Amino acid sequence: MNILIVGATGQLGFTIVRKLSEQKTAHSIFAGHRRTSNTKPLERLRNVNFRLVDLLDSKTFETGLRDIDIIVTTATTATPSQKGDHLEKTDENGTMKLIDAARSAGIKHFIYVSALPFPKLENTVPLSRAKRRVESHLKRSGLPYTIIQPTAFMEVYFPFFGTTVPLRGAEVNTVDRPFKFSNDFFAGIKNDIEQKETFNVIGKGDRKNAFISVENVADFCIAAISNPKAINRIIEIGGPEGLSPLDIKKIFERLYGKPLKIKSTPPFVIRLMSKILALVNPAAGNIMALNYAVANNDALPRDMKKTAEEFDIKLIHPEEFLSHKFALPS
Repeated sequence: MNILIVGATGQLGFTIVRKLSEQKTAHSIFAGHRRTSNTKPLERLRNVNFRLVDLLDSKTFETGLRDIDIIVTTATTATPSQKGDHLEKTDENGTMKLIDAARSAGIKHFIYVSALPFPKLENTVPLSRAKRRVESHLKRSGLPYTIIQPTAFMEVYFPFFGTTVPLRGAEVNTVDRPFKFSNDFFAGIKNDIEQKETFNVIGKGDRKNAFISVENVADFCIAAISNPKAINRIIEIGGPEGLSPLDIKKIFERLYGKPLKIKSTPPFVIRLMSKILALVNPAAGNIMALNYAVANNDALPRDMKKTAEEFDIKLIHPEEFLSHKFALPS
């Protein structure tokens, strides 16, 4: 069976490829990438083939999908990595064209990594709008599909509390990507916990989120490949417990052995920034809209314990995740 991972140079895509390459199966693994992508981390893995698959260039689909049985796509330009990246052009239209090409190529199973919806705020977040439209297109395509809807990734969300600890041991870029707005913002806060003993939140920091590790998202994607229960299904996934940013703060305090002060940004400031930035920097506007939505919604997948048991996944708790990261060299 030939499996193509589209977006293989991103953190989630790379993790899926790494885990598949470590399995003793008859699967052939194909890492889909763009011409401009950094494939060096993938080249260090065993038993990995490479395919040029660019969501902005549908001409790459014919050869990219040749002899492929299953597609797993994790590709997103929420934080752009090259000129021309745009949520509507790449994440939405590009992925829809990939779905159409997959149908023409006779793909047996299309696995799409989406995102957990934000009740009442879906239309205010460009990334969410794009995800929902792609989901609808995939369901109408006639392809056997699996849509995976994860909560916020620990590896991506936790650093913005003001620390580089969650980034330790990363083999590919996580927060540090070629997107100036995000890099500049993170550079201003990345040492707040260590140097200022300050923990950054939006608003009260009391909304519950079942934060999930990228490792577990990859586990679910891989489990969906061979499990018939995943076919034609939307699977909401998250970590083992709903925790607020204030709960995460307590974990950091235990690990550091000291109290942390809270620095809160009013939600209306984030929302205003999202609207203003949308006019001049749509990607930055999307990030601010996403932050506002996460800060103002509980994100708790239904039946998470049951879903984890069904797919035989051991969920990683934020305390376990952070304890492991603290033990790694800085």
